[in-house]
Formats: sequence, structure tokens, C-alpha cells
Amino acid sequence: MAHPGPEHNQAALRALQAFLPGGLRPGQLGAIVSRPGLGKTQLLIHLALDRLVNGQPVLHVAVREPTAAVRDAYDSMMSGIYGHLKPLERAEAALAVERLRVIHATRGRALDVSRLGEVLDVLHDMIDARPRMLVIDGMAPPASSALRELAAQRNVAVWTAFSREEEGDQVPADVVLELYSDGGQLAIRALAGSDHAPVRLGAGAFAGAPVEPDATGRPEAAGCTLYSGGAAGAEAAFGEAAEHHGVREVNFTFDGHAQARKRGAHPLTARELAEGDVSLAYVSRRLRRGYSESASIRRVLQSLWHQVRNAQVVYVVGTIQEDGTVTGGTGWSVELARMWNKRLWVFDQDKEQWFRWAGDEWFAAEPVIDAAAICGTGTRQLSGPGRAAIDALFARSFGEP
Repeated sequence: MAHPGPEHNQAALRALQAFLPGGLRPGQLGAIVSRPGLGKTQLLIHLALDRLVNGQPVLHVAVREPTAAVRDAYDSMMSGIYGHLKPLERAEAALAVERLRVIHATRGRALDVSRLGEVLDVLHDMIDARPRMLVIDGMAPPASSALRELAAQRNVAVWTAFSREEEGDQVPADVVLELYSDGGQLAIRALAGSDHAPVRLGAGAFAGAPVEPDATGRPEAAGCTLYSGGAAGAEAAFGEAAEHHGVREVNFTFDGHAQARKRGAHPLTARELAEGDVSLAYVSRRLRRGYSESASIRRVLQSLWHQVRNAQVVYVVGTIQEDGTVTGGTGWSVELARMWNKRLWVFDQDKEQWFRWAGDEWFAAEPVIDAAAICGTGTRQLSGPGRAAIDALFARSFGEP
């Protein structure tokens, strides 16, 4: 299958091509390191998808996640990267992925490299599959030396990923790249195997479209756009504050959607809605709660996909639960922001406090609007303190008009 083309988001892959012209060669081991929560898994999936849609078999080994969760993560990433394609082109890309990808989940067991060699033998003997790339997510660093030997013996490119706190000072790999945060933007630098200068990926590196942070610092109100849905409650309050301060609004809507605000209404076509399609089973697993397969729920989630996709920073009003997720359908916007490494703020109405997501946990802090493209969404059950927090955010950022 031909590559889908440069229109879709390839920020991460372009950066990797700068470090590794021609990509990781057969027989080489590449390692990605970062602190927890920055997007190592998403970057590994990007690498795998690039090979898969170009006709090269990939074995994805997941140590911590079950097969269904890995498959759902691929589907979600596919929606973000290839959502702009025509239905037939999307179907072709999906078919290539399903035909050429094998997922092996160890279900939490430590990965033995000799066992991995046996898996490769079984794939070859049983289904005549010869992966050109191995993607290993969740392996402990001490296995790196054995992995390097396996890559050379099998003449296959191997990518793996470690948390920065796990890998220590040295990783025995041909190429070691670090994914890190640089002033709110994701960036990559080489720790070994390349002398290329660090490359910034942009705030939307793992979303459907790259969105760069505002380069001039805090934007003027007239140059700022609020992406929302215009529903009663938090979204309407965000819209009212935006209008009061002269901020442009884009309120995504669809047939049957009850919008409290009509300013900046953007009706989503069936094709646009399909771009944000996602498995409700995946949403349920990610948020640890059930959702019905109703058309209205699906369209709401599709609309949230567009809101978050277009924003550099996401502001949400809701309630943060003990497991770190946010209650209600609003929680999906939070999960999208975290998957795509958007800057994320949640006003917890129970605690009456803003919290910032720092990659692996929430920290209490006070936000300002410091980007030209923002998403404002949240609960329909907006409290007095919740409304006051939205108004104060805009006043703090732009002053009184």
C-alpha cells in the first residue's frame, strides 16, 4: 500500500527521520526514554504504523497491557493520524495494519528474550510471518543487551522504550532517543547513535494535526480561538466568557445536538464526525466505566475529538476521581488531551481548585490562557465556583475589556 502522504500528522516521524535517515536498520536496537506519561507508547505505535502502512510486518510485544488495549490504542491513533483520508483509503490503511501486525501480550510477565526468539520461530513456522520490525513496550532495561543480540541474529529492527527513572545512565542500544518536555512542547534529542540537534515536535505531535504553541507568549484576546461545543453548563460559560473578552468561538455541533450557544457554530458533517470515531469499548476501558452504544453518545465523543484536536491547551471543568480520570463524558476530552500530550487543566468542582496534568499526576496550580488555540469544555452541572473559575481564568489572562 502506498504511504498516505504528507498531509497527515507525521511530526514525530519527521523528527526521527532527521535523527535516523532511512530509519532504524535491520539488526539495530533503538531505545526511546522519557519520564512517565510523555508518550513513549504513542511514539512506538507511530513507528509501527509507518512500517505497517508501507507493507512491512511488525510484531508488537506488550508487557503490561492486554492485547485488546493495545489494539484499541492502535485504532485510536489511526483515527488521529489517518482520519482525514477518504473512507476507502482509511479502510486500506486499516486492512494493511490488521494483515501485517501481530500483537503478543505477556500479561505482566517479565519478557525473556529467548522466549521472544521462540515467538518469532512460531510466527515463521505457523503463518509464514517474518516481522521486519519488533516494537517492545514495557520491557525492563536489563534485557537491552540480549535484545541487541536478538536484533543482530534475526536481522530485524527493534524499538523499545523505558521510563527515564528506570534506564539509568546507559542503555546498551545502537540509538537512544529521549522524549522530553521543552517549554510545554514535546521534543526529541539523541543520547546515543546520532549527532543531530534536538527537534521540537509541537504540542499536537500525537494528535490528528500538529498544532504549534503560540510563539509570542500570551496571545491577545482577538487572536485567540476557543474550541468548544456550546452545550449548556461549562461549555456555555466558556463561550460567554470568550464573547465578553472578544475571543473567537468555534462551537462544534451535529444533528440532534442541543446547543445553548449559537455563536461560532460549526456543524460537523458525517465525514467529519467519522474522523473522531472511537470504540466505546475502548472509552469504557480507558475511563473504567460503561457507556451505551447509542448514536447520541458516539456523536458527543466524536465532537469532543474535534474540540481537543484543534487546541493547544485544554481547560475542563469537572471532578477528578481517585484513579485520576474525570467524571462523565467530559472525561473523554481529558483522556484525549493526555493521549495527545496536550497541556491540560481541570477545575475540580468538589475541591474548588484548578489542577494541571504533569504527565503522571495532578498538581494544584492557577492557569492563564497562554496559547492562541484553546479548548473549553466540561460538565453540564456547572456550579457557582465552576462558573467563577472560568470567568476568573479569562479575566486573569486578558484583563477586563
